[in-house]
Amino acid sequence: MDTKEYIESGVLDLYVSGLLSVEEMRDVELKACQNTDVKLELEMLQSALERFVMKHSMIPNPRVKDKILKDIYSNTATHKSSAIFSSSKKTLYEEPDLKTDNSRAPAVHKMPLKKNYSLVAAASIILLAVMTGLSFYFYDQYRQSKEQIADLEEQQLNVGQLVSQMQTDKKQNKEKLKVLTDVNMVRVTMKGTKKSPESMAMVYWNKDTKAVYLDIKVLPPVPDAMQYQLWSIDPTKGPVNAGMISTTNGEIIKMIDAPGAVAFAVTLEPQGGSKTPTLKEMVVMGTVSS
Repeated sequence: MDTKEYIESGVLDLYVSGLLSVEEMRDVELKACQNTDVKLELEMLQSALERFVMKHSMIPNPRVKDKILKDIYSNTATHKSSAIFSSSKKTLYEEPDLKTDNSRAPAVHKMPLKKNYSLVAAASIILLAVMTGLSFYFYDQYRQSKEQIADLEEQQLNVGQLVSQMQTDKKQNKEKLKVLTDVNMVRVTMKGTKKSPESMAMVYWNKDTKAVYLDIKVLPPVPDAMQYQLWSIDPTKGPVNAGMISTTNGEIIKMIDAPGAVAFAVTLEPQGGSKTPTLKEMVVMGTVSS
């Protein structure tokens, strides 16, 4: 059991409440001496218990004090009366002669002193009940606090993810707006081939900067160990690699610049791409308007 599990087990709460055996208490004290985290947690629980007791302590009713003193005085008076009676009774008789028959000597009986432990027992029971209640109370508070902390951490994580996603969306939208509003961009619509007639994608090509952006509208799911690849069809060099496509979620993604192109196409290639396009795996193609 590691330190975190040991602390969360509740054994420290039981130690502070005095509900462990002597052997178990020794184990806790040894653990606290060996582990700083356990020691700090134990000190924190002890301080919390002290604050709770001080906060909720009550001044006893004066009548309770009067009753206790009355019982004490009553027991003391009874004890003194018994002692006087016994002493007086002894003086009424002479010391028996050791040589005489002991059976004729008068018997002297001592009156037993009855001690009233009812208040002490009641106080002990009440104290035990209070300590047990405090133990469960603090354990429940500790458990609820940990649950609340876990909920807050989860909420914070969700908020962080949401903010990160919003920032990403904002950046993508800004990039998309920049591409769509650039007057130097040539828009190339790539329609589906016979292999995939429902497919469609857009290429935005800047003839001045040679920058290429791809906007995927519809593409079939990618099989295992395969990947889509964009090609720019150069009028003199033929098909030129324009980059691998790692997403199909409609983002506008920056591809490899194309110095010259009369058309663009997307093919399905082995993972990592090919040097030349696999024409039978072409899914979309579009020509650059003059």
